[in-house]
Amino acid sequence: MKKMIWLTTLSVLFVVFLVPAILAMTLKMVPAGDQPGYNSDQRLSIYGKRGVSQEFVSKEKNLTAIGTSIRNLNLKNKKEIILSLYDENNKLIRTSVLNGQNIQDGDFVKFVFEPIPDSLNKIYSFTIFSPEAGPEETIEVFYINSPTDSILEFTYDEKTHPGGLPIVIFHKPQSKWEVVWKVYSNWFSRLLRLTSG
Repeated sequence: MKKMIWLTTLSVLFVVFLVPAILAMTLKMVPAGDQPGYNSDQRLSIYGKRGVSQEFVSKEKNLTAIGTSIRNLNLKNKKEIILSLYDENNKLIRTSVLNGQNIQDGDFVKFVFEPIPDSLNKIYSFTIFSPEAGPEETIEVFYINSPTDSILEFTYDEKTHPGGLPIVIFHKPQSKWEVVWKVYSNWFSRLLRLTSG
């Protein structure tokens, strides 16, 4: 009976402590935070020359992807959706292209590009266009009305507004151990909040 208790305890400890570390070491990019909540009725249409641009702050080094939710109702858009990334001097530094036929209605999608090593605390802007799409092939992006610590402002129809797309910024970890450390520190901080609340 004691052997069974020890075996069960060791199995539980292995699953709780070692499996997350093993899984974390396989991650190629990590999010800098959670996607901000948004109202699904607040959407911007994108097609042809009608696009959206947005400013944001990168909170980590090695910026490598930007994720957001996109609406592609009935998979009408099967054209290229292009994200162009600009530095604070408005110089184009990265481009990422997705195809609308791979985006379901309301999917969270990632625009992935080569990492930018010195991105910590720098302001960037991006544009999202679907230049070959006509009005019947519209995609829609969701937006929030108020800025956050990383989402600053957006421009649509030549008007600038506070807030922007509810994006998640992804970074390439410096090392596998950095990811493991973040997973465990995040996990323990959540446990402490639960026990103190």
